[in-house]
Amino acid sequence: MTTSSSSGAARTALTATEARVADALFERLFPTDENGPGARAIGVLDYVDRALAGHDSRFVPLYQAVLAGVDASARSTFGNGFAGLRTDQQDALVQHFAEGRLDGPLGTEEQQLAFAQLRAHLQEGLFADPAYGGNRDAAGWRLLGHPGVWLDNSAEENLSAEPVTKGGAVCTLADVADALPHDEAEEDWKREAYRNALSPQSTDEVDVLLVGVGAMGGLVAQTFAEAGLRVVGLEAGPWRGKDDFRPDELGDAYYARAGLGPKFQLETPRWRQDAADPESLEATFSLGRMVNGVGGSAGHYGAWLRRFHPWHFRPLTRITEQYGPDILPEDCTLTDWPVTYEELEPYYTRLEHMIGVAGDESNPYIQRSKPLPMPPMRPFSLGERFHAATADRGLHPHPVPAGVNTVDYGGRPATTYSAWSNGLGTSSGERWHPGLGPVPQAMETGNFELRTHCRVTRVLLDSTGAAVGVEYLDPSGRVRTQHARAVILSAYTYENLRLMFVSADSKHPDGLGNNTGQLGKHYMTKMFAHVNGFFPGVYFNRHTGPAAQGEVLDDFVAEEFDFAAHGFIGGATLGAEQQFLPLQISRESLPPGVRPWGRSYRDHLLGWQHQGVVRIQPDSLPYAGHFVDLDPRHRDRSGVGMPVVRVTYRLRENERRLAAWMGEQAAGILREMGAATTWEGPHFTGVGSSHDLGGCRFGEDPTGTVMDPWLAVHDTPGLHVYGGAAFPSCPGINPTLTIWAVVLRAAEKLARDLSGSLV
Repeated sequence: MTTSSSSGAARTALTATEARVADALFERLFPTDENGPGARAIGVLDYVDRALAGHDSRFVPLYQAVLAGVDASARSTFGNGFAGLRTDQQDALVQHFAEGRLDGPLGTEEQQLAFAQLRAHLQEGLFADPAYGGNRDAAGWRLLGHPGVWLDNSAEENLSAEPVTKGGAVCTLADVADALPHDEAEEDWKREAYRNALSPQSTDEVDVLLVGVGAMGGLVAQTFAEAGLRVVGLEAGPWRGKDDFRPDELGDAYYARAGLGPKFQLETPRWRQDAADPESLEATFSLGRMVNGVGGSAGHYGAWLRRFHPWHFRPLTRITEQYGPDILPEDCTLTDWPVTYEELEPYYTRLEHMIGVAGDESNPYIQRSKPLPMPPMRPFSLGERFHAATADRGLHPHPVPAGVNTVDYGGRPATTYSAWSNGLGTSSGERWHPGLGPVPQAMETGNFELRTHCRVTRVLLDSTGAAVGVEYLDPSGRVRTQHARAVILSAYTYENLRLMFVSADSKHPDGLGNNTGQLGKHYMTKMFAHVNGFFPGVYFNRHTGPAAQGEVLDDFVAEEFDFAAHGFIGGATLGAEQQFLPLQISRESLPPGVRPWGRSYRDHLLGWQHQGVVRIQPDSLPYAGHFVDLDPRHRDRSGVGMPVVRVTYRLRENERRLAAWMGEQAAGILREMGAATTWEGPHFTGVGSSHDLGGCRFGEDPTGTVMDPWLAVHDTPGLHVYGGAAFPSCPGINPTLTIWAVVLRAAEKLARDLSGSLV
């Protein structure tokens, strides 16, 4: 059905009546005033109608119910339809809607959830790229004073005391499309990987089978191939070349539509807070969603590549020796690691130089055997204030070690400091991921065959219960098998655990690795809380650089930090970072007294240049009551119909006390930086943080762990699991570099073992 609204625009998802109500409703959510246009002039209704006709069609019934309810309430309360009311009358009804107090079939919670969805659509219609139908003529970006999509920023702009406006020019995705690179070599690799997936294949046994060629499988493919082993990699997603990573916040960013992870989107985990909860809900995320494709989520991550401290590998010993065994919270299952910092240090160093990590040696808590290969990212205004304020406190701020080229390195160019980076992928190759190095190098050996768009559905076992291969769906939907001497699950935590559960057989009735009841146990995730500050007259220009530009403190995760003196166990990283894109601006936490719609919301957004933030990355202790299993009722929406995982997790009292104390420190730092007011974001918004760890612990004791120290599953010979699920603890430090170090160490041993058996 195609109709037209009162503004004359053709509508495909909304009737003329619905369009009139929606148009008036969005205008009250973001009204026109003396400072510029509102939702109507910026084109929010055009965006919403297009979204409802396409990507967000599942919300059409919600809109029908909401718009009918708002209009009915207007008529019963004021005697006229919503679009015909005075603005004060409309505002009264909008407030009732936001609070869940409208009369009608929708209950309070349903109305509040519906309001949140309409508000999200409002933000997208105002501030997403004009390619999506809203933000007409980039009017939303112009209203903010945001210059839009710029692929480079200067050192002077990073430190400018005046707003950086690029001379008033506002660029959109269409304006920079021709500047995005195209690499024919990448196209050749992509075509080969897809042809491999579709071509007739034997089920002859190979030496190594990688289930997932993302951040983990992509890293180790080269290790096995260069050892002379025959390797097959099955990747559920595509191989994205640099020209597939676009500066498109709405379409690609993990906090928006997350278009780089379509498979993950169709298999969103379920979540409940307690094992006694009879029903689970679709998981919400404290950070963002994962990428599906070669290189995995390293394609869009912030590239903070930090080392754990030596004591983080013996947390139970350190804590109980200093404070006694009774210090641990009830139900806590903290334990030491089966590897030490000293064992991992050579791998940390090799990775830092293979990847190209930028940074310096000013963090007193980390000693490297070899300095980082590149100078740190450039200074920036917010970071400079953070550095000065924390140094004055006697703390030790330092530039974040980042896997971003600050100079030409590894055949890849130096960064141009585009803010359109974290969460979006890099179009220049300035930020390393496995698809830019190890995967092509593995293919060049002739020993590695990559097959993209191939989804593994179960692990195959022989009569003894050993893993001998997998069953998978190729791009055409055909069921195929591939046998191997070693099967490595190298997808993300959730998928690795799901495949282990669904591959149960008579010798593993509760799932692979679960014969002692440890599979899925001791799950950990992080919140990434934050505290905001408002700095009158200060321009931070956080839109002039990527989130890889950061200043952090390790003081509160250091061994010397006496956390027990403050009433909790654990610590956190505090830091300041760049990158402020339009949707990010619209979705930051609001201070008390600012209503999330209307004039106060609009006025608050227009002050985005004066807002600074200190982000908090906390430790997360493992608990017996936190675990992952299969949801008994819900299946994924991919058409395959596999069960989705169910996460049982809640924020415990210890972690609440930790978050509150860290929030106080962050607020104090912001005040010392010059903030006139500060306000905290939420301590917890849901599971799924991109730092989802545990569930497949490694260790020596098979009764208390799933894998041995080399990531081989105790009760399933031939099966290995590479990823953060192995972690026994979750320090408040970005885990990627440590996961890679653990995985690379295990892969090299497995390669030696397999190569030796061929002699």
